[in-house]
Amino acid sequence: MFDGTMPYYSLEPAAPGELGDHVVMDTSVHPPRVTHAHLHLDGWLGDDLIESYPCYFISETLAATIENSELDHYELRDVEVTVSEDAPDDERAAIPGIRWLFVTGTAGVNDLGTTAIGQLVVSDRGLAALQQGNLENCDIEDYDAD
Repeated sequence: MFDGTMPYYSLEPAAPGELGDHVVMDTSVHPPRVTHAHLHLDGWLGDDLIESYPCYFISETLAATIENSELDHYELRDVEVTVSEDAPDDERAAIPGIRWLFVTGTAGVNDLGTTAIGQLVVSDRGLAALQQGNLENCDIEDYDAD
């Protein structure tokens, strides 16, 4: 369990969209369990880590970075991505390839983990790896398990 010896951080990434109509999700559990992710973007703010509750998504560039790190307790999965017709052309053109960051770890224990309500929590090592990408619109706070 969380022993306080290593700092952990809770992350609240930008949410430039929502789960789309093709998402397959079991809402009988909390947080909902997604088996097919469909991300419908309204635009793009430029961050390499984004969310649409209860899922987290990363750019393919950041996905390659964490694949080459020693982080574990995650899977990179495919995601169906659609973009709103109303998205500005410059934002539409800036959207990178996106992967679903399916986190399997426990908050305050593993480098990448989620809390019981689905909040993303990362270790120092996890944060350092993610910060190799753009997290400009991501709120980062010290994680307190209490």
